[in-house]
Amino acid sequence: MPAGRPIALAAVATALTLLTACGHEPLKQGTVKDKRGHAAYRTPTYTDTYRDTNCRTVTTNALTLSSFSGRTTGGTGGFSKSKPAPPAKKPAAPAAPQKKNRHRIKQVCDRVRVSHRQTGWHWTPAHWELKLKQGKRTEWVTVNQTTWEHARIDHKIKL
Repeated sequence: MPAGRPIALAAVATALTLLTACGHEPLKQGTVKDKRGHAAYRTPTYTDTYRDTNCRTVTTNALTLSSFSGRTTGGTGGFSKSKPAPPAKKPAAPAAPQKKNRHRIKQVCDRVRVSHRQTGWHWTPAHWELKLKQGKRTEWVTVNQTTWEHARIDHKIKL
């Protein structure tokens, strides 16, 4: 066994002891400050089926989409064109070679829901909590329904 291994194990054990000592137990008694909870319930789950209609081809200017967003005209039929920039006072020499306007062509369709079928149920279990305060500590504690129903705000309780 290497000489450094027992020291490393002791250091890990000490660190774990300190970490568990810093954690605290959930409150088992205190003054009830608030209550929250809900009974169990189920909600239906659905599956929708869609059909594409009114398909059309849309051509957009790539420059419009990236550089001039918000400064476009049109909009009906899916076409976009950029407004021309105001003329410069004196022409400047181009710093980089000019790129051609690139157009993007894509198919756009409207979706229409054809069916809406129930496929099952989602179950949400009951959940009952009390907000307990003991000294400076305040935290939510999960309890059963009977304890939750009998607990009153600003009354002391022991779980």
